[in-house]
Amino acid sequence: MPAAAVMLSSRAGRRIALTATAAGLAGCLALVVSAGAMFSADASSEMASVDCPISGVSVGDAKGAAAVDLSGDQVTNAQTIIAVGQQMNVSVKGQVIAIATALQESSLHNLDHGDRDSLGLFQQRPSQGWGTRDQILDPTYASTSFYKHLLTIKGWEDMPVTVAAQRVQHSAFPDAYADHEQQAVQIVADVGPSTGNITQIDTSGCTSVSSTATGTTLTMLQAALDQVGKPYVWGATGPDAFDCSGLVIYAWRQAGRELTVRTSQQMYNIATPIASGQEQPGDLAFTGWGEQGPGPGHVMIVVKRGEVVEAPHTGSNVKVRAYNATNENLKFGRLPDSALTDTSSST
Repeated sequence: MPAAAVMLSSRAGRRIALTATAAGLAGCLALVVSAGAMFSADASSEMASVDCPISGVSVGDAKGAAAVDLSGDQVTNAQTIIAVGQQMNVSVKGQVIAIATALQESSLHNLDHGDRDSLGLFQQRPSQGWGTRDQILDPTYASTSFYKHLLTIKGWEDMPVTVAAQRVQHSAFPDAYADHEQQAVQIVADVGPSTGNITQIDTSGCTSVSSTATGTTLTMLQAALDQVGKPYVWGATGPDAFDCSGLVIYAWRQAGRELTVRTSQQMYNIATPIASGQEQPGDLAFTGWGEQGPGPGHVMIVVKRGEVVEAPHTGSNVKVRAYNATNENLKFGRLPDSALTDTSSST
């Protein structure tokens, strides 16, 4: 697996390196298209509240570029989900929701087993009216059924991906779909055009990190987003695992800056306080007050106002999610230049 490949996680907690090896799908696997070029940031709402893909990340054998690697059956299943969405005139955001759901529920495998009587790509249950066993194990039927349920939800287009997915699935893990949002965006961007006579994926309205951050802050944010899907390990600072403050340290390190502090409490103590509602990309969001002594027990990186990237806790992976500053009792801070030693010229 390429060193830059994105790692995906299933509900059961097993980590899967999704490797593109199917010779029969070589044509679609060799899409070395810059995903960023396929997503526009127009004022329309096609991809409202969803980030644009990371530039240069593509699906399959991208000859050294960062990649979301998928095995043959996973590519086939992704193609089916996206094609059904296209045929039903479901927006690209809806297709992202479907792919993110299938990544969480089955890692894009058409499973013949699951919790209780759950089956298939979306772990749908015959006992809950999703169809017969044979129907649910038909990826086209399962995808159609998922989209039909999604389209009945009022206002789903304006919901965060994980919220819309949960409204369909009623999962015991309502926030887990957020772990897979960025991977889903990349998959739809690259696999989407191979499903029919479509050369451009219309994703106007997505939020580009580059439109809201520049310079070293942009580099830091892109480095943090590149870690989505990797596991939380207490005390880890990358490159394969992270704790919450370790992700902050690693991301800034990739931008040529070395933090002078290590823990979330120390970061909070040196950060310049920022009023809620005034936070900017690259600022830090603090929570978990008193969980590990005085001060915050958890720190996250603001991607844009209303959204953070974080390494949450043991048993979870680095993810992007929406936040509510009031409900989560968040406080924001901005690291001063004095806390970021410039190492970019070091040899």
